[in-house]
Amino acid sequence: MADIDNIFEEQLKSSVEQLPDSLRPENIEGKLASMTVPEKYSRSRSEDIPMEDIKVDRSGGKGKYIIPIILAAGVLLAAGVGLGVGLSKNRYLVDSDPAIESSQLTDKDDTAGTTTKNSLFSKKEKTDNYEMAYEYFKSYKDYLDDQYKDYDDYVDYDMVEESADADGGTNQYNAGPTVGASSAATASATGGSEKSESYTDTNVRTEGVAEADIVKTDGKYIYEYDTNTEHLNFYSVNDGSIQKEGRVNVLQDDYYFKEMYIVDNKLVLLGTNMENYYYSYWYNSYYDYQNAKTYVAIYDISDKGEPELIDEYEQSGSYDSSRMVDGVLYTFSKKSFDLDKLKKKDYDTYIPDVDGEFIDNDDLYVQKDIFTTCFEVITSLDIKKGKYIDKMAILAGSDTMYVSSDSIFLTDYTYSWSSFSYGEETKVLKISYDDGELEYETKGTFPGYLNDDYSIDEYDGYLRLVTTYRDSNYTQYNALYVYDSDLNKVSVIKNLAEGETIRSARFMGKTAYFVTFRNTDPLFAVDLSDPENPEITDYLKIPGFSAYLHPYGENKLLGIGYDTDETGWINCIKLTMFDVTDPYDIVEEDTEILYNYQQAGVLNDRRALMYNSEDGTFGFSTYAEGYYYLEEDWFKEDYEDVYDVIVDQVDENKLGPYYMVWDYDEDDGFQILMDEALSDSSSEDYYYSGDYSTYANTRGIVIGDYIYVVIPGEGVKSYDTNNYKLVDECD
Repeated sequence: MADIDNIFEEQLKSSVEQLPDSLRPENIEGKLASMTVPEKYSRSRSEDIPMEDIKVDRSGGKGKYIIPIILAAGVLLAAGVGLGVGLSKNRYLVDSDPAIESSQLTDKDDTAGTTTKNSLFSKKEKTDNYEMAYEYFKSYKDYLDDQYKDYDDYVDYDMVEESADADGGTNQYNAGPTVGASSAATASATGGSEKSESYTDTNVRTEGVAEADIVKTDGKYIYEYDTNTEHLNFYSVNDGSIQKEGRVNVLQDDYYFKEMYIVDNKLVLLGTNMENYYYSYWYNSYYDYQNAKTYVAIYDISDKGEPELIDEYEQSGSYDSSRMVDGVLYTFSKKSFDLDKLKKKDYDTYIPDVDGEFIDNDDLYVQKDIFTTCFEVITSLDIKKGKYIDKMAILAGSDTMYVSSDSIFLTDYTYSWSSFSYGEETKVLKISYDDGELEYETKGTFPGYLNDDYSIDEYDGYLRLVTTYRDSNYTQYNALYVYDSDLNKVSVIKNLAEGETIRSARFMGKTAYFVTFRNTDPLFAVDLSDPENPEITDYLKIPGFSAYLHPYGENKLLGIGYDTDETGWINCIKLTMFDVTDPYDIVEEDTEILYNYQQAGVLNDRRALMYNSEDGTFGFSTYAEGYYYLEEDWFKEDYEDVYDVIVDQVDENKLGPYYMVWDYDEDDGFQILMDEALSDSSSEDYYYSGDYSTYANTRGIVIGDYIYVVIPGEGVKSYDTNNYKLVDECD
């Protein structure tokens, strides 16, 4: 096994050699000293260089700047060490012709391009993966200890006195990186009960791969997990009438449930045991170092009035995500370890477990070329039999997870210390999951980063993806890549939309559509019918940008996003319908600007979209900020050029959360069918409270001729889809 220390040192040496003079350690002190706190804050808010907000800690003590990421660059800029979940060492410069580096995890002396898997990832050959895990974490800890010591000395000597003299010493600043197809159905995508009226199911990334949510239906009942009160609510529905059948208190100390599935007469509830969680200001995130567990509770809901808890399962780490395919639950959790507690004979300090049993040696995968303290724990559970099919833990970050019909892809973007930004390259792991059997396949890297899991797609054995990256001059571009099943690069189109970033994407069979944005909204269409020779067939530039794309019928593409001015300022929500019948001539058929609404639930969570493929109607929750937003002094002063235009279009009575239903007609364009307030709290107090949970978690479900709007903490309302008038409500 390659020595971890040597890997660190070799990459450290390589990185220093590639650094520009202005970013060499001997020059970085002056660069950092000349950067004011507002400049650092401005950089953190940059659209092109994303960073976390600088936090202010007023806990007292000597006045000194503690800026763990930016100031640490004096030491770590050259080292480039990834800290915590999902951060890893990366090259400083993207090659002029970047390509994926496909690997079967072979040793350095193995022949390139071999298809033989290294024993590290083979269940046929015995490897002491426990030993590898321990040695990896030990080397990681030793190296970081040295870096932290050097950094502490640097800060104490060069920064503390300087900042105390300059500011009189009252504030501490802390900045650091932080380690999203529904259709009408006749039964639940996760199994369903007896057949009932057609209904819309949860909007998902991949058809046939179900995703958990806080609201589910089987066509006869609506099931809600109320996150406000931590209760499960069961409602029977029939032709618009609503009857509450049961309520289950799932409130438990130290447990936080998040979402659920319905499989036949079983309800699967998923969440995290929050015991011994604590907030890390360094990572601006919650960490689980020792005792956090992902918890799966299964209820028999045959009797809706008295549901019965019948099974419980736990696995190491905080709940990450899940999928359900053919009655098999795939659960993903992130398990980080506190390296200060690392002990070789104490497996609890570095080996994940499932239901109290450590992951088997052969199911533990330790990569040699990643820098993280996090295992991604994956289990497959047969819900009907109540038994695990398979389990694995792989040392890897998980920035974006994509699950196709055949494979699981875990991607992990790296952090560039030279530009204080993410996006130099992304690592990707491929895992197959046939009937619950989990098997590592291959891994690789690609330049740039993904916007979300719509930017990556597996089709006919090829992996297609669109990325945003920087070239050797740090100029930002976008690219489309195609790889074969072994993650060997097949083709690429680079240098697209200079200075812009990908904001949405949709792969529809052999065609890819993606949107980039800075000031305008270019929609690109790419013909992928020949994977070796992809072709950009057209692109269309319009104001604003679509943050979510959804297939609409056979030859149309619905865009939901934001209207913007020429400076890029976001004014409000915008709907756009594209005619993509001719990929060489994309047409913007219609646009609807929703001046009253500044936010939409679907733009943060795809599951908030209701799409009825039977009649083409779609719905989502929105949030109106009304005059309270426009009356802000800063808005009047900074955006006086657009103020008069917007204020004339805004209804002063629109404030708070709403639910909207739309239809589309080729002749008449977008037509609004429903625009209903979700809360009586449409007031100034509601706006300034900053409580957006009502709009964010509201779901709409169509069953037969009625739409049921489930409002968290307030119950269910039904509307007749013939006239969209209120029929019934139940809390």
